[in-house]
Amino acid sequence: MPYIYVLGMDGKPQMPTTRRRHVQRLLDTGRARIVSHVPFTIQLLYKNDPILQLVTLAEDPGRTNIGLAALSLKGDLLFSAKVETRNKEITKLMDKRRQSRRASRNGERKARQRLARKFGTMLKAGMLMRKLPQYAADKFITCHVIRNTQARFSNRKRPDGWLTPSARHLVQTHINLVRKMGRYLPVTDVALEVNRFAFMQMEDPSISGVDFQNGPLKGFDDLHAAVRDLQDGKCLLCKKEIEHFHHIVPRSRHGSNTIGNIAGLCTKCHEKVHKDEKAGKRLKDKKKGLDKKYGALSILNQAIPFICKELETEFGKEHVHYCTGRETSLVRRSLGYHKTKEEQYHEVDAWCIGALSLDSILEKAPDFTDVHTIMQFRRQDRAIINAQTSRTYKLDGETVAWNRKKRTDQKNDSLEDWYQKHVQLHGQKEADRMRSRLTVKISQRRYNNPERMLPGAVFLYKGKRYVMKGQHCNGGYLQAVGMGSRDFPVKECTIIKRNQGLVFLS
Repeated sequence: MPYIYVLGMDGKPQMPTTRRRHVQRLLDTGRARIVSHVPFTIQLLYKNDPILQLVTLAEDPGRTNIGLAALSLKGDLLFSAKVETRNKEITKLMDKRRQSRRASRNGERKARQRLARKFGTMLKAGMLMRKLPQYAADKFITCHVIRNTQARFSNRKRPDGWLTPSARHLVQTHINLVRKMGRYLPVTDVALEVNRFAFMQMEDPSISGVDFQNGPLKGFDDLHAAVRDLQDGKCLLCKKEIEHFHHIVPRSRHGSNTIGNIAGLCTKCHEKVHKDEKAGKRLKDKKKGLDKKYGALSILNQAIPFICKELETEFGKEHVHYCTGRETSLVRRSLGYHKTKEEQYHEVDAWCIGALSLDSILEKAPDFTDVHTIMQFRRQDRAIINAQTSRTYKLDGETVAWNRKKRTDQKNDSLEDWYQKHVQLHGQKEADRMRSRLTVKISQRRYNNPERMLPGAVFLYKGKRYVMKGQHCNGGYLQAVGMGSRDFPVKECTIIKRNQGLVFLS
């Protein structure tokens, strides 16, 4: 029978109950109120003396999926959940932010150049030399076009304990999950599975000892030097000198920064690969791009020590328990659960981790029929621009080209491509005449409403609870998680809770 979670009059959690009739009497007589329907939680409206017990919250850590289980001292399952994080979005958002800042700085630089031309303060290339601090101790950089200010990008230092944004987000997600469960249950102990993954050994189990030092980059100064040596300094497609290093699977699509995913190309072939699908396919045939096979495990390797440190600070070392993945696997298999690609049993693993922290291992596993689903949503989005359309060129009312030059992954012709095609077909004079007849529609931006409701909000529609995944028609209609493209009119919906990051779906 599913548990009902109980909060005291002061809002602090007490031991959950399965006495549904007693809870119903408390609600009917006004001695309790419903705080949350998922999970079903009540708050007492009278003072009582709670009898608290030891509650262990176990986490099966992961990057995309996390398992949660709360156990009593006897091993009873008080709570279980599967959590879906948004950690993979962090890398993409950081790339997007970098692109926006780079475009902004480039725009500022162009504005300074226009002012320099206007007031005659241009410099000839090589007139002014500048030394960059902490960048090139014995080198000077030539200033081009205009007199720039001193470089300031080298004055940033990473503090001790610095983590990458994706790893820091993962640490905070695990800690927030523990704190969120502390609102429903009187958690006294935490159990965690701790592993250290050796990727070379995962590729070749026979590796041991000094073999770990013999990686593909041994003997080379950097990755580019290794790629150069592998290709004898020649372009992979035309055998000219290498001028660029191209990622077969782009970093934006989680391609790895390894030898297997990098090809050395000349400038002409590099441009062709980005613009011509056939050239890109030919390059892939010559050298297969490798995805980040162990990206999730790499982030876990970074995050686990910090998660442990945070938990020990919050609960005390004596109340934080650890086990290994091997121990968890042995317990899970002894209970008859075997992982498959479709069913990962994260909640079962979490219960096994919690059971290992108890004095005695239970012979029988609980029935995992009431497993909650938690999904993580982005809580803040300060982006002003929602979307930006492409610049279009029309000839006699028909769109023939998009943008002056092709943007990344653009499949349609750019103005440059369209013009070159017509030069080859009709000659330059006729192509110039056709280009002069083009009408241009500049790109337009759509802006976000800063007061908009973000995905993850909980709303009621005809008495049923839903979690919002998006909205359209200027916020006139909502869409819910798991409901496909079904629309919910905002006028008929009641918002009961704004996005809280980690949201219960069921």
